[in-house]
Amino acid sequence: MTTNDLWRPLSERASAGAPALRTSVSGALETQLRQWTYRAISHDSAVLDRIVLRCDLRESHRCRRHDLVEGVEPPDDWEPELDHLAYCTPPAALPDVIDAWLHLTAPSAPARTLPAPSNQPVTKLEIFAAAVGGLGELQPRVQLRRSLQRLLDDGRSAYTLRADQAGLRQRVDPTVEALAEAAVTSAGQDPARGSAGAHLKRAWKAAYALHPEPGKAYGEAIKAVEAAAHATVEPNNSKATLGTMIKVMENTPARWVVGIGSEPSSAGAETVARMMRLLWTGQTSRHGGSRPTRDETVAEARAAVHLAVALLNFFTDGILVKQPPES
Repeated sequence: MTTNDLWRPLSERASAGAPALRTSVSGALETQLRQWTYRAISHDSAVLDRIVLRCDLRESHRCRRHDLVEGVEPPDDWEPELDHLAYCTPPAALPDVIDAWLHLTAPSAPARTLPAPSNQPVTKLEIFAAAVGGLGELQPRVQLRRSLQRLLDDGRSAYTLRADQAGLRQRVDPTVEALAEAAVTSAGQDPARGSAGAHLKRAWKAAYALHPEPGKAYGEAIKAVEAAAHATVEPNNSKATLGTMIKVMENTPARWVVGIGSEPSSAGAETVARMMRLLWTGQTSRHGGSRPTRDETVAEARAAVHLAVALLNFFTDGILVKQPPES
């Protein structure tokens, strides 16, 4: 679902822009997420202690803020630790709790192992029965993930499920994300681009994680472009950096053309070089110096990652071409 596809109240639909996503947990969404958390962990109670430890939450064995009247014995099925985690966790920490549950119950993890007695082979019927049993265990988790996604969509949350269903991440328009995935794939299929795809993948993940790492995202974006451009711009310089490659392109503008238009010219290559310089000089924390440096913001890091996506396409798709030297 794209950001523009999210439902909005009638009073907001007159706006032509995309709906504003909520980076915090709203009151209505908080109530729903607490109920969802209770249901989810009740299906996988073995993960409760691990979630408390992972999220560094204070444990309480006798805490209940609702539905417990003083002097009245709680119901037999009352689980105080689960109740405390679901209903007493601070709202801001709820995404971390949910993210931990998603990771601990990730679909890639096997639901069970198939026991094989050493004195006799496992029959096809036994394998089928075990497989059906495993699917039965996974089914509640599948439904829980679907209901969680609906809650996040209806609440217009800035968070959404990751593609692997193993955690939360920041919401990105699927069309934009598809462009990044295509750039990663193209770079990975071209040995001349080295580790460009891997760097871009790490940059994207750091930029749109549940808790973004802007410095890492920006640095990985630069490494992605360096890896993608190296074989084209400075193949004989083992110590080439994005900075040295920019200088090479700026010092030899006539040797670079971009295949856009009926007559490709160096004008387009100058634009590519400016894009590379913008990416290179925009990382304020790259080097220390006499003047104080600052860390990149999340917005700056995401802009750098999108810039890297575009630049990778110029190099991996052969849009930027190096002309032979004039004889």
